[in-house]
Amino acid sequence: MQVEIPAGRRERKKNRTRQELIEAATKLFASRGFDETTTEDIAEAADVSQRTFFRHFSSKEAVLYGDMDELLSRFRAILEARPAGEPLVESVRASVLALADDYDDQRKLRLLQAKLAATYPAVSAYSRAVVQHSWEKELTESLARRMGVDPDLDPRPEIVASAAMAALRHSIRRWARARGRAELPMIVTEALDALTEVAAAAAVA
Repeated sequence: MQVEIPAGRRERKKNRTRQELIEAATKLFASRGFDETTTEDIAEAADVSQRTFFRHFSSKEAVLYGDMDELLSRFRAILEARPAGEPLVESVRASVLALADDYDDQRKLRLLQAKLAATYPAVSAYSRAVVQHSWEKELTESLARRMGVDPDLDPRPEIVASAAMAALRHSIRRWARARGRAELPMIVTEALDALTEVAAAAAVA
């Protein structure tokens, strides 16, 4: 007779396997390189089948950024928690700096992701089209709600969110080139200050 595993234990086992795959993948990517590592290599290192790998992740890019769903959830919560009457500029600054704080907290992993994105086109494309796009979408929707506009009809929320994400990307590249020796939140603050100055100058011109 087959014994049914309790749902809580199944979920814990699933999460443990997922984390083991992430850890195995990052070690292999760091030592071998991204293109040089296969999903079969990752599955073997985690002591699971390749089929199990694909039950958890759709690709090597997805396992490299395996914690991004959790980060996106935290980012969403931060956006929702900003005070209703807060100026939009302050809301944008606080939310983008929260992402920068995560990068500092997860320095080793984030530096590896940045290094691989700078080296391998597939990783760069995934980082921009999936990871950063999801952040931009969340920020766009949050700004649209605060402004009381439809983001499909009013371009301002998307333009502001896109500019903020561009500042973050620039900062991450600078941070990665410095191998994480500088504080990312400080670099992001400088980039956002520059963005504010440009916007103010354009408004006066």
